[in-house]
Amino acid sequence: MRTLFLIVVLANLALLAFGQGLLGAVPSEQGREPRMLSERNQQTILLGEPQPVASQR
Repeated sequence: MRTLFLIVVLANLALLAFGQGLLGAVPSEQGREPRMLSERNQQTILLGEPQPVASQR
């Protein structure tokens, strides 16, 4: 019984490492090409005055 528990724990750790990308590229990110920060449209972002939050009573 202890051996089965250890096998399940090791399998879970292996799947966690695979899912987090510790063994290579993250599976959900395969096929994507990351964009550099300088390629984003920085001129389209407009910052305005902060909007007041309505008081909740």
